[in-house]
Amino acid sequence: MNYLLDTCVISELVAKRPDPNVLRWIDSIDEQSLYLNVITIGEIRKGIERLADEPKKLSLHDWLQSQLLVRFAGRVQGIDTEVMLIWGTLVSALEKAGTPMPALDSLIAAIAVKGDFTLVTRNQQDFQHSGATVFNPWQHTGA
Repeated sequence: MNYLLDTCVISELVAKRPDPNVLRWIDSIDEQSLYLNVITIGEIRKGIERLADEPKKLSLHDWLQSQLLVRFAGRVQGIDTEVMLIWGTLVSALEKAGTPMPALDSLIAAIAVKGDFTLVTRNQQDFQHSGATVFNPWQHTGA
């Protein structure tokens, strides 16, 4: 099984006090089955750029470039024609059902659906109608 990590999971890994359930889950999974997507990378960069604390900003910028992107080299999912076709169908269906999703979340869901990934996020509610399989490691207590 392969997992697409949402932005909140990556943020948790560099938090001052990361949730132990998230850390246990990440440690229990084969590294090669963990993937990022280009949207998460953009969201992480945006969060770093918004920081007022310059030393922290520089430290996280270095972490993004020299650790995160290196760690996930070859395992970053992008947006292609097939993702956009899935996205168009998904967004249209959700709008018709009266349950629209924000554009970035729906693109992440389309990437997960295309690649048959389990989407790992704390925000299960945000993806509940997306057709993506969702897993919340914050609720995972097993080893």
